[in-house]
Amino acid sequence: MRRRIVTTVLRREWSETVRNRLLMSTILLPPMFLAIAPIVLAGVVGERALPPELATQVLAQRPEWASFTPAELAGAFAVQQFLAFFLLMPAYIPLSIATFSIIGEKQARTLEPVLATPIRTIELLTAKAIAALVPGIAAGWATYVVFVALASIVYGPSLFGVVTDASWLAGVFVLGPAVGLSSVVAGVIVSARVNDPRVAQQIGGIIIVPIIAVTLLQATGTLLVGAAGYVLLAVIILVISLFGLRLGVALFDREAILTRWR
Repeated sequence: MRRRIVTTVLRREWSETVRNRLLMSTILLPPMFLAIAPIVLAGVVGERALPPELATQVLAQRPEWASFTPAELAGAFAVQQFLAFFLLMPAYIPLSIATFSIIGEKQARTLEPVLATPIRTIELLTAKAIAALVPGIAAGWATYVVFVALASIVYGPSLFGVVTDASWLAGVFVLGPAVGLSSVVAGVIVSARVNDPRVAQQIGGIIIVPIIAVTLLQATGTLLVGAAGYVLLAVIILVISLFGLRLGVALFDREAILTRWR
């Protein structure tokens, strides 16, 4: 794989992304929501305590929270729900960019001149994958830093450790990129066969369903995933994504795109 060609395509992709207002709003608006969400949630939770049964269930899975006051325990449980949102950003942001990058170029007839060059399919898809993956991961990580700062201010120093414990670090910095890669792979596979970006996003959006399921389980206190669980999920998703990437390269039929998408 030729690095110079990949870099050239990568710069072009990011330039196109910056000029696309819809994509930029997709990248910028959700992080802004997550930055202020802790403050809003703090006002809702206030000094309330969790119901006794839920508190017992939570402490059984998080014994390190046993020293918290009832209000701090309620805040810790509420804050824990935001971890799933940091997995959603590297899921749907790369998916949006990847689908618009491929299908948008099909519709604008700008993909055909690129495919007519000696560029290899793996080089083109690698550049597009990186161009889609990096903004999602960067948005998630940057928002997490702001989130940690706000959460520690709003809820107090005692809960700073909650949003910086091993489960959060594994979720944001290990599972998040793995989810992002799987989202990019889904976008590439679907975009190779679909000519409408909205349809591609709806089909590729199935990647978000497991994250929503984990969110619902955590919200009920049924399951609070730990660091080991997030790392294991990341490994599984990474392996599946690598196989999916090879499938995406095989499905990306250059000749069909040059003739069928006219």
